[in-house]
Order: sequence, then structure tokens, then C-alpha cells
Amino acid sequence: MIYSDLYTGRKQKIPTILGLFFILFIIIFFFAIINGSAVPSKADLAGLKRTEVTNLSPIQISIYWQTQNKETGWLVYGGNQERLTNIVLDDRDIPEKKGAYLNHYVTIRNLKPDSLYFYAIISSNKRIVKPDGSLFSFRTPKTISNLTKLSPSSGKVLHANLSPLSNAIVLLTVNNEVNPISTMTKENGEWLIPLNSFFDKEHQNEKVFSGKETAKIEVLSEDGNISTVTNSLEGLSGSTETIIIGKNYDYLHTDNVLSATTKSVVEPIKQSIAIIYPLENSLIPGRRPLIKGVALPSAKIAITINSDKSYSASITADRSGNWSYMIPEDLDIGNHVIFIRTKNIQGGDVVLSRRFRIVANEGMDGRVLGTASGEPTVTIKPTDKAEPTPTTYIYVSPTANPTITPSLLKSGVSDIFPIISGIAFIIVGGGILLAL
Repeated sequence: MIYSDLYTGRKQKIPTILGLFFILFIIIFFFAIINGSAVPSKADLAGLKRTEVTNLSPIQISIYWQTQNKETGWLVYGGNQERLTNIVLDDRDIPEKKGAYLNHYVTIRNLKPDSLYFYAIISSNKRIVKPDGSLFSFRTPKTISNLTKLSPSSGKVLHANLSPLSNAIVLLTVNNEVNPISTMTKENGEWLIPLNSFFDKEHQNEKVFSGKETAKIEVLSEDGNISTVTNSLEGLSGSTETIIIGKNYDYLHTDNVLSATTKSVVEPIKQSIAIIYPLENSLIPGRRPLIKGVALPSAKIAITINSDKSYSASITADRSGNWSYMIPEDLDIGNHVIFIRTKNIQGGDVVLSRRFRIVANEGMDGRVLGTASGEPTVTIKPTDKAEPTPTTYIYVSPTANPTITPSLLKSGVSDIFPIISGIAFIIVGGGILLAL
């Protein structure tokens, strides 16, 4: 024995096998941490009350869903269920500001005809899929032919205090056979839905309706209230009904048109007299605005428009008190005043006035601020809504939005990153082993 060994002592090394196990444990531990972030989080489906694919067309669809509570929400979708590489925001949202809603509504554009797409709902940064873990899906139809020849259905939705209800979801279904048609109420509470394109839910074949079929309109507000209007398609076609949110209207099973449960509630509308639009001092881009309002049921209304050329007409309100008047000629650009004269419930005269300005196509301000012109001269798509900006499409990358998963199996972590990390830990572990 060397003399110095008695005093300095030999360094004790960790056994090689134990060191290898230690290094292997470190590698497995860090792999578990890294790959744990790749497991997609799924929101409880109990929080999803309903979802509908609506407004089917070869290149565009709308999707509606309802949550238990008000939450932020959007969709991720794609043609490959392994990679949902697109995100579409709620039609009311912009990328910098997302609202919390009970009723969520997105429009997906630029689709391909006769193509299958998959999507997942992102609700409060959690992904909602089907109970079995599979994605929601829809298929676009091959063509659209507008086979059903019916005029659009339209209406106006009011709060109980008769103020307009905006941003409510409107769904129209026919015998539960076809995908619903949908839209949203505008700032003035009005909505319009075309009645010429219906697609079978199972095969996406376009169906033809005569107008005798039973149809139901649902209006869903953000405060949780729901109204339904039941009628034939033919009865809804070309009609403009004013309803109060939270009350149901059945035009098929009552002799008095309105169901018994709504008579007392509709009475405030029947007794009110108002010019619904144009709004006061509004800018109107069209040259022939459609004047609309409410009065007593079946009341006579005298209308006068004062401008460089005066117009007069006498019309009668319908059984719900709604009335409208289309000006027969183009109005000149400039200021105009509408006067209406009718009777109140006591039989006295009521005179109302409304000022507005025709701006034609003088600029964007006119198009933004003007109220709707006459429906007979305007073509409106089912997805036209008062929205802050067009829906934005964003490619989902790992760094662009870490809370959104671009694929079904990964959640914001690159496939190669764990490999690189593992190699690095092996090198580090080997160095530690050699040092020992």
C-alpha cells in the first residue's frame, strides 16, 4: 500500500449502475413535465347547453352554441382532424377584445364545397369536444340552388320596456328536418332571414318546401330569455312581426292569432304609437327608405313627407299594430321630415315626426349610420349582422396563442423540442457520470 493512501484516502465513486438509474430518472422526469403540457384540456360538456350548425352553403357556414354561463369563446377548425390550424372569433369580437356571452355565434368563410371539416369549441380557454373525445364536424354542400321560392321572414324584438333588443340570436327551424337558418338582431332590434335554401341534416341535400310546413323561430337573448314564434313557412314569409323577448307566439293553434299566454303581454305594443325607423337625425344611404312603426291594431295612419317634393299616403296597421310604407320615388339628397297622424286608444289625434337625411353614396359614414332601406330593394344574406369587424382568421402556432391547441393531440409544444431536451439531458447526465 502506498503510504500516502493511508492519509489522503481514496475517493468513493457512485456505482455506475446507480448513476445510470439516476440519470434515467432525471430524463424521464423532465420528459413528463414537457409532455404534460401537450395533453389537451377539455371543458366539461355539462357547460355546453346546445350547439347548431346553421346557414349551410358550399363556401360558408355559421355555428351557434350556448354555454351555462357567460364565457369568452371561439372555434378552432380545419380539414384535418389532427391539425385544427384555423381560429375564428365570435362575430361580435375583434382580436384585441373578446366578449363573454351566453349565446356564441361564429361565421366560417372561404370553405370548399362538398368538404368535411372538423372543429372544437374553445370556451374560457378550455377545449370542448364530444363526450367520446372526438371532434365536432360538418360537411359543406356541393351546390346551392335556392329551390324554395318564398320571400324573406323578418321581425323586430323588443325588451319589456319596448326598447330594441340587439345581438340576440335568431334561429329558424323547419320540422327539425333541416339545418337551421340563423342571424342576429341589429342595434334597432330587427332581423331578416331568407327562406329559399334549406339543407337536410343527414346528407346535406337541398330540400324544397311548399310553404305549408310548420316552422319555428327562436330568439335567444344574452340575459337568458327566449321567445318562440310558431307558424307555417308561408305565414312567416314576407311578414314583419314585433315581439317582446321572453314571450311565445303561436299562429297555428289559436283563432286570435296570438296565443292566450301572450295577449296581455303584447298589449303595450298594441297601445303604443311610434315611428320605429328611420331613427331621429339618422343618415340613410338609400334613396327610398322603408318607413316603419307601430300603432293601434288596424288603425288608419296618414303619412306625409316634407321635402322639396312632398309625399302623402294613407295606410292601415295590421292586427298586431305594425305598419310600413315604401316611398314610391327616390328622395333627393338632403334633409327630410316624416309626419304621421293616427288615433290613440281614447280616440284622440296623435301626430309624430321624424327627421332624417338622405346621403346616398356620399361616404362610409352614411353607410354605417343609416338605417335599413326597403327590404324589396336590398338583398341581405342570412349572416349579415351589425358587427364591429369581419371575422378574423388566424393561423395557430405554438407562440401565437399558447391557450389554443392547433391539433387534437398537441397543445402548444413543438414535436422536436422534447427530443432536443432529452438529448441535452443525456449529455449532461453523461458528463456528470464521467465526473463521478
